[in-house]
Amino acid sequence: MILETLNRGILSGELLMNLKLRLLSTVAAAAMLTGIAMTGARAADIVAEPVAHDWTGFYIGAHVGYGEANFDGCADCEDSPGSDMEGSELDLSDVVGGGHLGYNFQMDSLVLGVEADFTWVGFKDSYETANGDHLSGDVDYLASIRARAGYAMDDMLIYATGGVAFTEAKAEGDQHGNNDDAKFNDIGGVVGGGLEWAASDLVSLRAEGLYYFFGDKEDVSDWHSANDGEELEFDDAFVVRVGASLHLGGL
Repeated sequence: MILETLNRGILSGELLMNLKLRLLSTVAAAAMLTGIAMTGARAADIVAEPVAHDWTGFYIGAHVGYGEANFDGCADCEDSPGSDMEGSELDLSDVVGGGHLGYNFQMDSLVLGVEADFTWVGFKDSYETANGDHLSGDVDYLASIRARAGYAMDDMLIYATGGVAFTEAKAEGDQHGNNDDAKFNDIGGVVGGGLEWAASDLVSLRAEGLYYFFGDKEDVSDWHSANDGEELEFDDAFVVRVGASLHLGGL
């Protein structure tokens, strides 16, 4: 009787031990499978393709750079050598700065947009001729409304641009106290291109070059000592600049 009881106790203990071992094995297997699943999920997150930058939306920004402008033509150009007041002798160049705003619309890798900008240039120069006459010129600003078309490579955008340009310039002649001037309130064209990098979803940095062409001619035959048919011309300008833009989204 005693032996039977002991045998039953031993068998019950073995059964209980077997159950515990099975339970532990099941828990360990479940934990292992869970760990494998979590590791796989993390690996999938690591190798997942990053979300491409979206260039669509409004933006506003500022830019600085360097530029130059060119006058052409001549006043009082039939005197002795060196006494002509030639527009091409003016060296108009300086640091520039201003602001811009626009909107982009992206379709796959194609980015189309429109941009308006205003740049203060302050180009000024003057020179003296051999007989003591003075010719000076200055350009106050360059502005434009342009279309943009670019190719996006995630956070990099290469673009070309072109549109209508606006300026205000002036040439002045001083011939021994006789002062005359010609004003150029002109509308012309502008073309250019650049590279833009999205530093974040909100901020992008750019570098670009713009060529402005005007060709506005003003008759200066009424200037003192000038000759019939003489003209001065505000020809063109070129600007290279860098800038930063704040992107506002689609609003």
